[in-house]
Amino acid sequence: MYNPSAFQVLDQITLRDAIRRLGVGELITSGPDGLDASIMPLLVDDAATSLTGHLARANEQWKRADPNVPVLVTWRGPDAYVSPSYYPSKVEHGKVVPTWNYITIQARGTLTIHDDPAWVRDVVSSLTDVHEAALAAPWAISDAPPDYIDAMLRAIVGIEVQLTSLEGKWKLSQNRPAKDVVGVIDGLASRQARPANVGDAMRQAANIES
Repeated sequence: MYNPSAFQVLDQITLRDAIRRLGVGELITSGPDGLDASIMPLLVDDAATSLTGHLARANEQWKRADPNVPVLVTWRGPDAYVSPSYYPSKVEHGKVVPTWNYITIQARGTLTIHDDPAWVRDVVSSLTDVHEAALAAPWAISDAPPDYIDAMLRAIVGIEVQLTSLEGKWKLSQNRPAKDVVGVIDGLASRQARPANVGDAMRQAANIES
């Protein structure tokens, strides 16, 4: 992706932690009919070298994906439109234009399909443990009847991506003067919750206390 140095995030642990917070990514593969894309929750290992997840067996992306062509996995964090009216510098010289602030992560790697029930069960158990952890009464695979879980597992296939590259782009007004950064944070905070999340990310990136 186009990633100017001001916005570039290459630290693998920072990216790993962001992937874990975002949870759901998009697997993009290439096959004989062109590109396929599927949204799915993905686990990233501690070293940020591999991703694991699963696809519905009925989703034939796993069949069409060319194993010789690298895959792309993307995650999107908070994003928001940035109005020039947020910049104090607009009043000073008027040399400002609209833009969009966002966080995105892209990974590339080689795809392996796992059609082994034990492997798939482990992935599903791990995904469940991660996403149920914050609940007062976490659900576990063992809560459901074994024959029902076995049938559900037969309806999916596992995917694993061995990463060859991982980079992030935190486009959060780092190329603007500090007063404009604060102006955008304040402008976004006055809007609805979703854009305000970008302001929170900007505040963190610029080490500005709330």
